[in-house]
Amino acid sequence: MSANNSTPYGVKSLLECISRATLLAEPDDIPQFLSTHVDEMTRVRDTELRDTKEVAFRYQEQWGKSEGYFI
Repeated sequence: MSANNSTPYGVKSLLECISRATLLAEPDDIPQFLSTHVDEMTRVRDTELRDTKEVAFRYQEQWGKSEGYFI
């Protein structure tokens, strides 16, 4: 993290990923959807990847395909 950028590494990618998923899914219960979505991303990070940006990208791609969205 540099002095010019106070946003922690990967936060922008994480927010883009969960925002896009929320907009595409249009869930009735947004807080529950976000909780589940972030839990799944955390599971992917813990088992497959360590880089936050890579987790966001791959999970977004995987989620989009499984939900029938083209991301």
